[in-house]
Amino acid sequence: MEQDVGSLVAECIERSGLNARQVAARAGVAASTVHRILNNQVSPSVATLHNITAACGLDLTMSTSTLASPAAAAAARAILDEHYPTEVDAEIEEWAGRLDTWADGDAVQIIEEAARASGVLHRADAIRLSGEATIGRLASAGDASGQRWAVSGAAGLDLPSFDEAVPRISVLWCEDPSEIRPLLTGGTLRPASAPHRSTVVIAAAEPNLFLGTFERDRVVYAAPIQIAIDAISVGGDAAARAREEIRTW
Repeated sequence: MEQDVGSLVAECIERSGLNARQVAARAGVAASTVHRILNNQVSPSVATLHNITAACGLDLTMSTSTLASPAAAAAARAILDEHYPTEVDAEIEEWAGRLDTWADGDAVQIIEEAARASGVLHRADAIRLSGEATIGRLASAGDASGQRWAVSGAAGLDLPSFDEAVPRISVLWCEDPSEIRPLLTGGTLRPASAPHRSTVVIAAAEPNLFLGTFERDRVVYAAPIQIAIDAISVGGDAAARAREEIRTW
């Protein structure tokens, strides 16, 4: 799970055996600044963080990973989807500003940017399965889990009948992937050897993702904008077809 800067600095101070005021003095930073960092009231520079961690006897290292932010997709829906609430939390609001800047207000480009940033295939808690299954099997697993669920990605573009195969790469959004995993693994579905080899990705949905869902042939599908975002995010043929579709909206 991603750790906020305030928690990271608090952990460093605790490990140092010093108090916050002593760390601030050693780092050459005002005690009030350290207090604001601890409470996530400011975003410190890398140089400031380096000074603080060094004062704690620790080294600051940085790394990158594939962007996979649920807030990016939520922000695109907040901008474009009438079903999504206009009042959103700070992280979604921040992403809405980024998307609007990057896309210069163009709706198609907002979806493209949100798809790139939301990275459903690369979510830390995503369950990736490869093999063959019918769309009905996904629906049955969702129902049996007793939670809200919705199908998206490639399946949302194709809307296959209940007994038809799940097209690659489809997304099964739900509240708790761990509850659905045992209902789908085994038989013809198994853990994917790599994200791009997935047939189905089971991922945890933020609550408002289920707004605007619709049902067809006993299968619940995500809202059209969510389907387009997810289809482009997973890449391949689904992405190409989604791009064609959104240009007709």
